[in-house]
Amino acid sequence: MEKASAIILAGGKNTRIGKEKAFIQLPSGETIIENTLNVLKKIFPEIIIVTNQKEVYLKFNVQVAEDLIKESGPLGGIFTGLCFSTSNHNLVVACDMPFIQPALIRLLLDERGTYDVVIPEIDGEVEPLFALYSKNCIPVMIEHLQKRNLKTREVINELHVKKIGTKEINRVDPRHLSFFNINTEEDLRKAENLKMGEVR
Repeated sequence: MEKASAIILAGGKNTRIGKEKAFIQLPSGETIIENTLNVLKKIFPEIIIVTNQKEVYLKFNVQVAEDLIKESGPLGGIFTGLCFSTSNHNLVVACDMPFIQPALIRLLLDERGTYDVVIPEIDGEVEPLFALYSKNCIPVMIEHLQKRNLKTREVINELHVKKIGTKEINRVDPRHLSFFNINTEEDLRKAENLKMGEVR
């Protein structure tokens, strides 16, 4: 199977929770970023963290890249990761998702084919921050970034996309834990109530 890479987006401003979400400690004792790296390292030979605080991520011994286009949100982070990656296909995940499931990652990889994007879709809503993107996305992303149209979903609408529906997702991640992210203190409490042993 063709090599793929993983891109972790760690450029958010964390305004709602007031702390660096990647370094929130989970019940297992790991931080979210450590947990994410542990999952991804078993699947991907190359991992890139995209951030505007490069120095705090250097200790993880993976590639760290600063946004090529500042203040451009998740779209800019995905674009940066694709530019630095040595793989055509790249899994993109946000740094505040503590329970990403390897089985769902492998499903996205298995479905990549010749698609530009392979993305989960639940109840009509796609999950752009847990999706597989190819380097073919770069020209369309550049157009949108130049126009400061930073809506990732609008970029996806212009690409060759494979959507993974609820039925397929339920087979490998029935509780949809991969999409659980931490934005508020309430989300953090929910995460703390989930035992890591139950969600792996």
